[in-house]
Amino acid sequence: MSRMYQRVLVRFGLALGLALASITFVASPASAHTLGQAVVSELGCGWPNGAYKTLTREDLWDDGNNMPLGEVYVLWNGTYQENCVVTLRVGRADGVASYTEAVLERQGMKTIKDEGNYAHYAAASGYAPGTCIRWTGSIKAIYGGGIYGTTTTQWRYCG
Repeated sequence: MSRMYQRVLVRFGLALGLALASITFVASPASAHTLGQAVVSELGCGWPNGAYKTLTREDLWDDGNNMPLGEVYVLWNGTYQENCVVTLRVGRADGVASYTEAVLERQGMKTIKDEGNYAHYAAASGYAPGTCIRWTGSIKAIYGGGIYGTTTTQWRYCG
């Protein structure tokens, strides 16, 4: 085999490999955002130490399309003396932007709300030591239908 022919084959092989790698990279789904990433993110709970205790976790399920949409977490960070409500999109809903909401109500204090057309999560956090809280987490169905959510109407975690 001539040297020139070998060079052509090597270059072709490299080009083919790069093309396949770029197709694989482009075709990969968006990386899922985890609860841990939402906790430390400034757009999430904003707790750089990453420490939290899960007080409540509830599923958001789209019955009409028989699929999970998300999970609503109510978290506590003792270092910052804050609660955080995270509405985390999961499964096929993760990476697809639609209405997503997290609401943290603190008794006797201002309500904190994060809502928008989000692809991964909404999070609302605020200072709440010894304060009763209640919350809402919602996600709009991605294949038509309404908004699915969970809301607590009772004041909880008052101690």
